[in-house]
Amino acid sequence: MSEPANTTPITPKWYDDPSHSFNLHHSDQPGMILVAQSLNQENYHIKSHAMLMALTTKNKDWFIDGTVTRPPASSEAETKQWTRCNILVKGWILNTISPKIAESVMYNDTAYELWEELKECFSHTNSVHFFQIKQEIHDCIQEGASIGEYYTKLKSLWDTRDALCPLPHCGGNAAKELQEYQQKQHTIKFLMGLNAIYTAARGQILLMEPLPAVNKVYSLIV
Repeated sequence: MSEPANTTPITPKWYDDPSHSFNLHHSDQPGMILVAQSLNQENYHIKSHAMLMALTTKNKDWFIDGTVTRPPASSEAETKQWTRCNILVKGWILNTISPKIAESVMYNDTAYELWEELKECFSHTNSVHFFQIKQEIHDCIQEGASIGEYYTKLKSLWDTRDALCPLPHCGGNAAKELQEYQQKQHTIKFLMGLNAIYTAARGQILLMEPLPAVNKVYSLIV
């Protein structure tokens, strides 16, 4: 007579909880590319933001902001799982940066130290790049482009500018007023660059009070 099968239930480990920062999905592999196009000195602000969003969706942003630190050596199981996650996050970051930059930072022990070194090297505003973006915004007009292409180009330039030089943090009404001022500048710039065929529509929009946000203006014109 055969022995009865062992039906003792397997006790889930604490890091099996998907909401736990130490949890690893079977699809999480070191070779994954979380962000297209390698991070370099010129695109650091945009690509680092994209990487942060990608890590946040995987609940691993805590490994680069200093919230999750190495567990005490006395907790062997926790230390092993932290090590797996730390190596994985390091691999994801290294896969996102150019090979030459990767060579200079890959020996950092933790993902946090690696991320901080990249920030220290590249987060300072590149004045030349910022000047170039501002110049492109100033010179951007519709010409032969469609409304959609013109709007998309301006939006991309604005996003790049804001990544290089974010609005200052302030509270209360000051933050709201600053945001409204920037939105008004966007709307005016978008209207200024439109082709002459939109002169009548531009005049009608300028008479609106308050002046609509640029995305609303875009939807009105198309």
